[in-house]
Amino acid sequence: MADAKAGKDAKAGQGDGKKGPAANEPKAPTGSQLDKMYEYDEGHITQLRQNKPWEKNNKFFNKTKVSALAAMKILKHSLSGVKKGRAGKSGMAVEVMGMLVGKPDGDSIVVSDAYPLPVEGVENFVDTGARAERYMTTLLDSLEKLRKEGYVGWYHSHPFDVETKSNCFMSATDVGTQRDYQNQFPVWVAIVCDPLRSLAKQEPQFGAYRIYPVTYNPPVNQAPDGTNGDKEDLVARWGHAYSRYYQLDLSFYMSSLGNKLLGIMSRNNLWVRVLSSSAILEPEYRERLPERFNKATQKLDSAARAADSGGYGRGWHGGGGGKGGKGKDNVLNQGVLACSELATEQCKGHSSQLCKDILFNALKVAMEKREKGGQKDDGKKP
Repeated sequence: MADAKAGKDAKAGQGDGKKGPAANEPKAPTGSQLDKMYEYDEGHITQLRQNKPWEKNNKFFNKTKVSALAAMKILKHSLSGVKKGRAGKSGMAVEVMGMLVGKPDGDSIVVSDAYPLPVEGVENFVDTGARAERYMTTLLDSLEKLRKEGYVGWYHSHPFDVETKSNCFMSATDVGTQRDYQNQFPVWVAIVCDPLRSLAKQEPQFGAYRIYPVTYNPPVNQAPDGTNGDKEDLVARWGHAYSRYYQLDLSFYMSSLGNKLLGIMSRNNLWVRVLSSSAILEPEYRERLPERFNKATQKLDSAARAADSGGYGRGWHGGGGGKGGKGKDNVLNQGVLACSELATEQCKGHSSQLCKDILFNALKVAMEKREKGGQKDDGKKP
């Protein structure tokens, strides 16, 4: 994927000298381009399956395009698992799972829809039984009667507490599940949703992944997103199986009619909700905020204790080994990042509330005073 990006950058650089800077500016897709995402080119897909380019290039599929409908259903399903788990006896958020429906399109996997499965689990265990298998088979039979598209992947949630890093990654269990599917169906992608971080950041937090063939070994210490780092940092961010999968570029799309309808709704209705709501006032956000503050404080306290003692212990190193200096820097950095993210979220949220207060309250009071002042002036005139 890095080579592909480098090639694109090189082509862009060649264009600078001929057509000027404007040639490199990204162009917004037209209505026809957006609607083309919904077309099913049977000839192209048949040829793609016959040629099997993914057998020659381990990273042939490098992009995932998700429809607004599918993204909404994935996020809504993931948040329902959080709500259900918190209301249960354990109080732990529940992981959920579902299937992705779509088609291959060149080096992209297009996800047009998503369907929840009757599968639930927690961080270390997911219950995928015969009931889920029967449901998937029945659903596929129904889809074949209604549309030409079929299964192109699966999704599941990682409803873990909001940290300085995203919880979008593939665990060893996830990699095994993806391998089983991908070996049977080469056009297959795994999407991971981080619902709690999506709430905190007020934007979808998704990650799209595919696994490498068993015979392929990626460069040492290379992350799924193509960056390089220390093994300890890679494991902390991407899980112990970080070297067995790679990340695809993920984008969202909507039809031209959907864009027009959204524009109308935004002008007439949705702007009221945007102005009246704030992320820091959401119940889920407010419930988790004290715990996030507590975790950030614990990291700073742990770093302070390690600095005072000068020790090389494991407690302040987040469970890892290594030398004390690096461990202290690591846990201190994590604590600082956690506090920085919390401060940024609070500043944005309160700034938004202050702007709304000025817009709807202060201006109203000022206008009322102005009107009263004008009435008094009118009374003094002969």
